[in-house]
Amino acid sequence: MQRERRRDPYLWTWEIPVAVTLAALFVIVIGIQVGRSVANLLAGAGWTWPTTNAGASAGAFPSPIGTAFWTSLPGVVGGHADAGLPTPTADGLAGRGLVWVSLAMTEVALLTATIWVGVWAYQRWGPGRMRGMATAAEAEKILGVTRLRKVAGIVRPDLYGKHAAATAAPVQRTAGDLTEQPGPQLGHGLSPWLLNGRRTHGSVREER
Repeated sequence: MQRERRRDPYLWTWEIPVAVTLAALFVIVIGIQVGRSVANLLAGAGWTWPTTNAGASAGAFPSPIGTAFWTSLPGVVGGHADAGLPTPTADGLAGRGLVWVSLAMTEVALLTATIWVGVWAYQRWGPGRMRGMATAAEAEKILGVTRLRKVAGIVRPDLYGKHAAATAAPVQRTAGDLTEQPGPQLGHGLSPWLLNGRRTHGSVREER
């Protein structure tokens, strides 16, 4: 049954692979610039970013991704920490080795995070998701210990109700009551008049 519910009747179209490819390329490009900025930060030059485009009108917010963002990519990959910067200075910037190490570590971190988010999203909303199943948080909310303790007086009013102790009557036992004696009862399942007869004969024997 679950196999039928997990079955995707629709074929994969070209839009999904193209979207995944473009997203991966954009993450790689962002990682190049972020890796260069991290390298300069570690070298003591502070956080650096390529030149942004000025706003189209006065007071407009400039775009964080401008022309220099794209044109400086070959230089950054080549190890030049000053490629595309607004005021390029060689003093205090990271060297080639530090730039390459920072690029590698940044790309690995970003790609790992992207893959993890992609797998989680695919399992959560993809065609192979578990449909009709409650999450762990939802199950805990409905069937968890907290809710069971909260509704204990409704589920077992005889044990946890407000008036359970007041309404509970003590069991009184008598010496001649065979139904209250421990162990198996010989008269279990007999008619009431037969039980009365057995009790009467038992009382007469005890008197004798």
